[in-house]
Amino acid sequence: MNKSGAHHGKTVPLGTAIGDLCSIVTFASASGIAVDEVVEWVENGTLPSVTLDGLRMVNVQQIRLDLLSGKAEFKEGSYSHG
Repeated sequence: MNKSGAHHGKTVPLGTAIGDLCSIVTFASASGIAVDEVVEWVENGTLPSVTLDGLRMVNVQQIRLDLLSGKAEFKEGSYSHG
């Protein structure tokens, strides 16, 4: 994901329309990114995630906080699966 929050010309909507935690499929759909790509980003630590009841969820709240604090890029290994 590039620093503008855009991917292939589409802006990633991280406002209130998407929850603080969401499934990989929901995040992919809301952002216009292929599910396989979001899965890869979660698995390699490019996107923050948590596991709830055995389901890996994208931590959208953490993405928002990071963007608001000036994070410009999301790189592989930025987040652990803790």
